[in-house]
Amino acid sequence: MNKALSFFEQAIKKNRLSHLYLISGPKGSGKSKLVEDICYLIFNQNGSSEEDTLLKHLISSHTHTNLMIVEPQGLNIKKEQILDLQSEFSKTGLVSGPRIYVIKNVERMNQSASNSLLKFMEEPSNHQVTGFLLTENIDDVILTIKSRSQIIHLNALDEISLKEQLISQGVKEEMATLLPYITKDLDEAVILCEDPNIESLVTFITSVVRQWKLRDVIYPIYFSKYGRFLLQDRTLFSQFLELLMLYFMDLIHYRSNQPIIYEFLREHILEQSDAMDVFEIQDLIEQMQEIFKKQSYYINLELALDELAYILEKKR
Repeated sequence: MNKALSFFEQAIKKNRLSHLYLISGPKGSGKSKLVEDICYLIFNQNGSSEEDTLLKHLISSHTHTNLMIVEPQGLNIKKEQILDLQSEFSKTGLVSGPRIYVIKNVERMNQSASNSLLKFMEEPSNHQVTGFLLTENIDDVILTIKSRSQIIHLNALDEISLKEQLISQGVKEEMATLLPYITKDLDEAVILCEDPNIESLVTFITSVVRQWKLRDVIYPIYFSKYGRFLLQDRTLFSQFLELLMLYFMDLIHYRSNQPIIYEFLREHILEQSDAMDVFEIQDLIEQMQEIFKKQSYYINLELALDELAYILEKKR
């Protein structure tokens, strides 16, 4: 995504911005975030060199006067939405300067909406209008729209890149480390940061690891007292199991000099990895995988949590 943003920085700097871009990439590739950054560059061309936090807020909240966002209503983008866009951009803007429209999931336009968009594209209201069409399935975008657009392809963010982006947005290291293993979508990850269940999930995993050697803490009792929140949702329980398995995989990765995921728990990984036989670790992971399979078949989650607690207790 950094390369794509650099491309737009140069295009804006050299006044070579095209009137229409089609940005294609899988879910989690950062299409919306890229467009927000581009909008900031376009709207801030004559502004201060210092960061304009108000402008960034107006863009991210979709409240900037010269920015219009179109998204599917239900399953499709309808003709009326494109006509509203066309009508809005035919008027004189309340604020002078460049104007931008963004159409998300452009492949989900029905035929009449596509025809209206083509007409709008062929009759631009002025040269200061730039459009961004976003899609996860470029093959489903009609050919006439693709032929009129400059196409930009984005790849899905890997876990490390997503972690770095989350940290750059002020997300704590623990959350930023684990969220990329729940979702590869930057926007969704940012939303999940505010989810109290996810925050409790990360806190619980961290506490389980840090109390591994404390013999006065009995895991079945501890899980029963502090882990009940995991039982309210099967997806949350699955996420907990997957993230906990990743931690124990790190014990093996450390022994084989491979990168570890839980850097913020490195001291515990080193200590536990040295204390456990590799076959013990593998056996623990296999037993956790069995629990993961069982819970996916809708067995009682309380029984699954109890079983996990006893397995961990035996391995300490």
